[in-house]
Amino acid sequence: MGNKWENKCHKCGLCCHEKAVYGRELVIDLDSWCEHFDPKTKQCNIYAERFSQSTRCKKMTTIRAMFASYLHENCAYVQWARRFHIRFAKKRILRFIHSKTCPDEDSDEDDLYEVFNA
Repeated sequence: MGNKWENKCHKCGLCCHEKAVYGRELVIDLDSWCEHFDPKTKQCNIYAERFSQSTRCKKMTTIRAMFASYLHENCAYVQWARRFHIRFAKKRILRFIHSKTCPDEDSDEDDLYEVFNA
C-alpha cells in the first residue's frame, strides 16, 4: 500500500488528540494532544519519523480502518472502508471537548474542525 495508502489522509490532525469512546459517542479532546503535534499548523513535527520516535503513534492499517472505533466518520480511511463496505465499527456521534480551556467566542480555533460537525 505504501505512499498511496498514506496519501488518503486528510491531515486533519485529529489522530494526534486524546480520544475516548463512551457508548455511541467518540469524544475528542481538542486541548490534549501528542507532544509532537503543532497546534498552530495542526501537523506533526516528526511526521516522517513518527512511528520510530513516538510510541503513541499507530500506523493506519486496513484492519484499523475497518474496525477502530476511535476513528471519526470523516477520517479518509473510514470513508475508504465505508466505500468498499468493509467498515465494521459502529458509527459514533462525534463530540469535541476542551478539557483545559474555553476559547473566546471570537476564537477561530474550532474553524479547522467545523467540517466534522456538519
